[in-house]
Amino acid sequence: RHLDDETERRTIMDAAVRVMARNGYGQMAVGDVLAEAQLSTTSFYRHFHSKDALLAAVIRRDGESAQRTLQRAIAVAGGPVAALQAWLDGLLDHFYEPRRAARTALCTSPEVLSALRMNSELMEEMRSILSEPLVKVLRAGHRAGVLRSPKPEADAVSLFALVSSAATSPRGYPRDRKRARAHVLRFAWPALAVSSDAARSVKSSQRSRQPRKEHAS
Repeated sequence: RHLDDETERRTIMDAAVRVMARNGYGQMAVGDVLAEAQLSTTSFYRHFHSKDALLAAVIRRDGESAQRTLQRAIAVAGGPVAALQAWLDGLLDHFYEPRRAARTALCTSPEVLSALRMNSELMEEMRSILSEPLVKVLRAGHRAGVLRSPKPEADAVSLFALVSSAATSPRGYPRDRKRARAHVLRFAWPALAVSSDAARSVKSSQRSRQPRKEHAS
């Protein structure tokens, strides 16, 4: 097949995701990916120098897509505290919303994590990509005086780690989104000095936007 470079690269990455879903990363061979993509070895090495390089590209693409989703959710939130919760809910989607959770599980399988441990720069990049939208929220909230975050970069990374742990650790709440969210907020609200009035205001605003149920007469 003759494809332009961008389409060819995307086709290989999409094929890799399908093969990983079927076989797992450990059993995925470059030949399997090329057979799935219906492309040649030359096509593969035009874009990637190894299987691990392909994995890194897939994970980076997913991370950038997740970042855009988080940014959109934050953009429509009413103020920094609401934006913080929008970031939290958007990130939790990647652990609990079925389609996104399946993709997250695929990219965080033991085999994948073992490969990524050899690429600490990529792991740090992913933490940065997913926490970066929150940095701006925390900085704005600190300036507005509705929360305390003198070091928003460090706070954002810490909150990302807290969410990830609550959602994935066997000692957390991997099957209970509501409890995972409550657990994060139990630590985040005091740590960021979010006032109870501000938290209540966000909850009230969220309830007012929910559609009312019609009762049969």
